[in-house]
Amino acid sequence: MATLTPKEIQKIEEYYYWVGYKTWIPFPKELNERLLKVYGEEPVPYSWTEQDIFEGTRKIIFDYFSNHSK
Repeated sequence: MATLTPKEIQKIEEYYYWVGYKTWIPFPKELNERLLKVYGEEPVPYSWTEQDIFEGTRKIIFDYFSNHSK
């Protein structure tokens, strides 16, 4: 059983900072809220895996910055 927490979002921010997306840090409040809304709770009766959260947050983050950086 896995969920996303604010502490995990901070780790994700650090990861993107160190791999070269320095202008994305810190994530906007709107993006943090969206990530927590989607992955902050288990989708009963299902459950998230770490891979689900990793891939899903990656897609949300890249989509957010591709649509808001223009």
